This record gives sequence, structure tokens and C-alpha cells, in this order.
Amino acid sequence: MCPNRFPMNVAQRALTALLATLAVVACESQAPEAPATSAARPQPTSIKVVTSGGFSAALDILAPIYEQATGVEIEISHGSSMGVSATSMPVRLADGEPADLLIFNDQAFETLREAGYLRAETRVDLGDSVVGMSVRSGAPKPDISTMDAFIAALQAAESIGYSASVSGTYLSTVVFPELDIWEELEPKIHRIVTERVASAVARGDVEIGFQAVSEILSIDGADFVDTIPEEIQQRSTFLAVLPERAENVAGAEALLAFLSSPAAAGIVEATGLQPLVRGSAATLSDRRVHVITSGGFTAAFDTLGPLYQQATGVEVVTEYGSSMGGGPQSIPVRLARGERFDMLILNRPPLDGFTDDGLVRAETRVDLGRSLIGMAVRSGTPHPDISTRDALIETLLAADSVAYSASVSGTRLSTEVFPSLGVWDQIEPKTVRVVGERVATAVVRGDADIGFQQVSAILPVEGADLVGLIPDELQETAFFSAGIMTNAANDDEAERLLAFLSSEAAAPVIDATGLRAVAASWSP
Repeated sequence: MCPNRFPMNVAQRALTALLATLAVVACESQAPEAPATSAARPQPTSIKVVTSGGFSAALDILAPIYEQATGVEIEISHGSSMGVSATSMPVRLADGEPADLLIFNDQAFETLREAGYLRAETRVDLGDSVVGMSVRSGAPKPDISTMDAFIAALQAAESIGYSASVSGTYLSTVVFPELDIWEELEPKIHRIVTERVASAVARGDVEIGFQAVSEILSIDGADFVDTIPEEIQQRSTFLAVLPERAENVAGAEALLAFLSSPAAAGIVEATGLQPLVRGSAATLSDRRVHVITSGGFTAAFDTLGPLYQQATGVEVVTEYGSSMGGGPQSIPVRLARGERFDMLILNRPPLDGFTDDGLVRAETRVDLGRSLIGMAVRSGTPHPDISTRDALIETLLAADSVAYSASVSGTRLSTEVFPSLGVWDQIEPKTVRVVGERVATAVVRGDADIGFQQVSAILPVEGADLVGLIPDELQETAFFSAGIMTNAANDDEAERLLAFLSSEAAAPVIDATGLRAVAASWSP
């Protein structure tokens, strides 16, 4: 499984396992059918990609998603955009190493094009990169928002790391030497070779480090501090292009369309780049799958659904409704009035109820993510402590108003958790049951001081901050699960989508939206 490296609000930026039958989809998405002649050559079943570090974090998430959705294997290797090391892209291309798609910094483009290594007309810009600073996790984060603050941080640091690639070359040959303190800085500056600067920072080899933001965010043990001041900022573009000797041209072009699509933009942005989407979407086939999802899984599905659609060309029609309740848009009410869907995604207990009633195929039920209850406040307001039972009680008593949802988590809070705290008589008069929208939305609007709901339903709401989780002893882990309806119009496509959603490839996106993924690798 790819490690989860998303910022917590990736869903709002959207910060979205197919088996044998998807081999057909993969071939259809890669190229027109070759003429049936004895000389016809079989299409390659894998795509060889060489990427430099700046796009690695995004590719580490997007490539498994594409593989899972299409059945096409992506073979990834890494190399710097420039330089003369054995793993650098110029050296590998000069040695004739085969590749179908290259992803690297645009500063190397003209050199590689003039050497005849590239199909220049296939170039697509994927994202802009900016330089930032990292410190070891838990260490103080110096202010570098202005030039004076930046210089002060450099002077205070005992050691400074920079990369051996484009951003490091710029810092060491342009920025640092032009500062009036170069003689003071030079003895404590270290060039980090063959690994990311943030890795050296995390290990304690250097106190602070500078590199492209996209190469900082994915490193365990290092914290991103900020970007360097705008007046010395270097913006560079990461691009993808087919090499002249590409073997799987059609496959590389299909993958490139996926990586540069609006569907992938949220992942690209979440990993530290500023996406440059082409505004294109997959050419949809006449195949479609109709899904209804409840709020707790909405953030994850709003990212995964479009990614799946872009990769496969299968239209994903999405509708929304609460897991329970009597509102006209709730899933139980909509099913009762005869609405038809291919797949349901909702809280596990009502899904089990639909299965018992014969509306959902029992063998298709699969848990996608575990949900925990958290608390939201309006952005910019204090974050009260709720880490212990006593702290939670104190926070509830201090709040002027307390909101909870009309769905599963709210029912449990209002009927079990709050009454168990021994202060229900004082809390109940100021509680607000939020119907028809997310609790955090009501908190942002000012209808309540604090609000409680599943974390996955809090994170996507702009203007709301997640304070934390309610104490473990008060938590009841709920599952968001999926199942295919007995009267589904498109069983096959629903089964393939379900296999994708429950795969390890989808897990990082699910984790990032506030759930804990349950990668079941369900298969039809």
C-alpha cells in the first residue's frame, strides 16, 4: 500500500481492482485495434515510467490507482532531471535504457530534446513546483515568511541542507551567495546527494533543509515549515513527455492523459505541486455505474469516483443521501420509493438491514473504511481540549451551543455518550440536532459553537477546523460499507468499481479523508 501522505483536507480540493475483464478496458483505452495481420504485434501490457523526485509523491499514489482500475502494470524507476550520476535521466537515455514515459523538471527539457531523446510534441506540463523548508518533526518551526526572517533562520541554524538537483543548484549558486552572510553560511551548508533533503533532516544530519515542497511532504519524521520568500522563490514546472524510443506509445499516452486530468489534480496538489490540468476528461463509453453514497464516505468517493472514471472511461453517476432517517433524500426513503442504484455506500448497520430485506446481494457487502467521531470548531477560534473524559465534559459545559448530526454518530452521541457523562441535564438544553447538512457547516455558519460528527464529514467543510477525536473509551468504531443492489442495472461494472474501492490502491485516499481504510481486496 502507498503510504498516506495527504494533507488532511485533500478531499475538499479533490483535496478522488479490476480483474480479468479489465484487460479489455485497458486495451480499449490504450489504442485502436490493430489490423488482424500476421505481422501485427501484441500491445505491451506494461508502461515503463522514469520520474524525477518532484513528481514521485503524486505518482506513488496515482500509479497504483491507474493499475488497479485498468489492469495495466506501471513499472516506475527514479532518476534526477539533470546531472551525470548513473541514475540521472540524461545518462540513462544516453545509455539507451528503454522507457515509455519520462517525468522531469522542465529545465532539462531543451538539453534532452536537442540530444534527440524526446518526442517533443508529446510534452504535457503536469505541475509547478516551489521551494520550501523542512525541520525534524516536533522541532520548532522558524519563521521564513520575509527575507529578514529567512536570513535570521539561516543564521540561527547549526546546519543547512540543500538538494543536488535543480532547487539545490539554484539555492547554492544564486540565493545563498548573494546574501550578505555567505561567509557565515558556507561552512554549515551541506549538499544532499542520492536522497531527499528532508530524509537527512529527519535523521538529524542537518537541522533545516530546503527542497521542492513536493519532495518534503512525503518524508516521515520531517515537517514542512513554509515556502521561501516570494522574492527569491524559484518556480519550476514538472512535465511528462514520451522518449523517442518509447515502445508502448498508446499506453504512455493514455497514462499521460490520466496524470494531467482534472480528476488527478487533487492528488497532484496534495503532494506539494500546483497542478496544471488540461481540462480534458476521459472519453466515456456507453458503460456506466450508478452509485449513491452517504456523507461519511462522500469525501473519499468524490476523489476516487472521478479517478476511476478517468482511468477506465466508465461513467460514474453519483448521488448522495444520509444512511438513515426520514428525510426525502435519505437512502432508506429513496429505496422505499423505488429508486434504483447499482451500488450503495453507507453505514454498515443500515446496509445489513437492506441485505436482510433482499435489496442488497449479501456476498457483495464489503467494509471500505472505519469512522471515528471528532469535534469541529469554526476556523480561527480556540481549539478546546477533548482528549480525556474530564476535558470533554469541561468543553461541553463551557460551550454556548453543541451540535450533533441526525445520522448514526449523532444518534449515538445524544442517546448514549452525552447522557453517560453525568452532565446531560446541563448539556441537553443547548444541543442542536443538525438535519440535512454536515454539522461542521452549521458550526461555520455560527449555529453552534462546537459540533460532533465523523471526522470524514468534518474535514471537507471549508471554514471548519477538526479539533480532535473524542476519547477512546467513548468511541464506537463505525464502518462505511458498500454493496451491490439485487436489482442493479449493471452488475458487472458495479463489481469492478467495488473491487477498486476496496483495494489497497484506494486506501491512501480513504485514509486522507478521515476514515481508516479497510483494504479488503474484494473480487467478484
